Amino acid sequence: MLGVPRGADEKEIKAAYRKLARKYHPDVNPNNPEAEAKFKEVSEAYEVLSNPEKRAKYDQFGENWESFGGMGTGGGNPYGGMGGSGFETIFEQIFDTFGGGAGFGGMRARQIPPVDIEQSLSVSLREIDSGTRRSLTYEVQDACETCGGAGTVMMTTQQITTCPRCQGQGTQRRQRKVDVTVPQGMESGKKLRVSGGGGKGSNGRAGDLYVMVTVPEDPIFRRKGHDLELDLPVDYLAAALGGEAKVPTLEGSVIARIPAGSQSGQVLRLREKGLHGPGKSVGDLHARIRITVPKDLSEKEKELLAQIQKQREAQS
Repeated sequence: MLGVPRGADEKEIKAAYRKLARKYHPDVNPNNPEAEAKFKEVSEAYEVLSNPEKRAKYDQFGENWESFGGMGTGGGNPYGGMGGSGFETIFEQIFDTFGGGAGFGGMRARQIPPVDIEQSLSVSLREIDSGTRRSLTYEVQDACETCGGAGTVMMTTQQITTCPRCQGQGTQRRQRKVDVTVPQGMESGKKLRVSGGGGKGSNGRAGDLYVMVTVPEDPIFRRKGHDLELDLPVDYLAAALGGEAKVPTLEGSVIARIPAGSQSGQVLRLREKGLHGPGKSVGDLHARIRITVPKDLSEKEKELLAQIQKQREAQS
């Protein structure tokens, strides 16, 4: 999606993202669903490739990277951190030997507990401003409904056999889809809890899904809590004499007055033009002036500026 080679370093990835984000940004392409979809795609791609752990999984597994190593603890163990490893672990998870409980030969089936799952969701700053609802599709490991996680089934009172449904694994990988509501003003790195969105245990209960919300770097705005910052190019004549400048906001551009004698680095504060937060709170937008000087002055302009320069030198 970003158009970079597999061995691209962090600098190349960031440069490619910024270029595409500027190209497809909603402010540049108003009322363009295709551009908005592209913007989301490149933002999500950057969110993965800029994270060393996620990139390592992507390099190893490709597009299916989220399906590996994300179930509970234990580096991809479908039993989610119940202890042990290898054949011994699987065997102990199927049976508690000499447990005296129900089952064949005095062996009692171990119960697989519900498993919590964590997924990530990348949303744009614009979506955070308004709040959004997104569909999230992912895979879970549920305890087998036939054997309850034991991996075996009893054929008669004297015979047990491998469960035909899960092939003795005790769990089944399934795809799940949930709708996630991201509230206004949510901060990047915070988690949302979806009750029952995790893997099902032997008792039929499901663990929870925890959604890590990330907001990729915006090509225009910098977030400071609910306030936003941006760099505002201002023509040198408008800075010297005063004038107006068009300032982008999340809800469209507005006109701001530039005071005469404005200096580069000076900040204009636009009240309640920042990010919407919980309730009716709205942050401010801080536009930092960056004075621009044209490179292609006409001879007449150069002549007039030279006269001004001579006059100022005479006054000093």
